[in-house]
Amino acid sequence: MLDIVLVVSSAVSQLATGWMGIQVSLKEGHRRVPLAIAFLALAVCGICATAVTGVRSNQSVVVATKIDKTTTPKEPRASIRITRREVITMGINQIVQMNIGFENSGDRLATGISHVQMVNFILSPYGEEDAFRLLRAELKNGGGESLSVAPAGQLLFTIDGPRLVAGDFLSRGSDEPQVVRDGRPLLVAGIIRYQSDDRSEATAEYCFYAMNPKVLVACSGHNT
Repeated sequence: MLDIVLVVSSAVSQLATGWMGIQVSLKEGHRRVPLAIAFLALAVCGICATAVTGVRSNQSVVVATKIDKTTTPKEPRASIRITRREVITMGINQIVQMNIGFENSGDRLATGISHVQMVNFILSPYGEEDAFRLLRAELKNGGGESLSVAPAGQLLFTIDGPRLVAGDFLSRGSDEPQVVRDGRPLLVAGIIRYQSDDRSEATAEYCFYAMNPKVLVACSGHNT
C-alpha cells in the first residue's frame, strides 16, 4: 500500500512540474511551444518510469516473500503417543503387571527417553495430582531409563504394581469383580520424557484406573 502511495505521489509531482513548465513556456509565446512540448514529453516519461519502477519493486518483494516461505523447511520433530494399555496379571496372590506401549509418530529419532510410572491404590480422583507430582519429582531427579526410538518405531514397557489379596476383589454378581483396596481403586500412571528436537524436550502422560483385567477407565486428564 505504501509503495502505491509513493508511486502516485511521485507521478503527481512530475505531472505538476511538467504542467508548470508548459504554462511558463506558453506565456512566452509561440516561440516557446517546442519547449512546452518537451516539458510535456519529459513529464509523461517520468510518470511511466516511476510506475514501472514501482511495479517491479512490488513484484520483487512478493517474489522474495514467496521464496522465503517455500525455502524455509519444517524442522523434523519426534512425537511420542501412547498406543497400548494392557493387563498381564491381575489375580489373587499375583503382582499386578501392565504393558504400556508407545510409538514415535514424528519424523525424527526420539532420544533421551525416560519413563517413570506408578501402580497403586489411591483416593480417587484427588490422588491423581499427588501421583503426578511424585512422578514429576522422580523424573526431575533423573529417574527412569534413557532410551531412543526411531520414527514409526514402537517400544513396550512392563510395569509392576502391588500384590493383590482376596480382599481386594469386590464381587459384582456375574460381572468381573472390581479391584479396590480400602475403597480406593487401582491407579496406573506414568510420564514419558524425550528429546523432540535439537532444542526442546516433550512429555507424554498416561493415566487410567484398572477396575479389573478387562476394564480400564481413563482419568479425566493426563492422557496425551
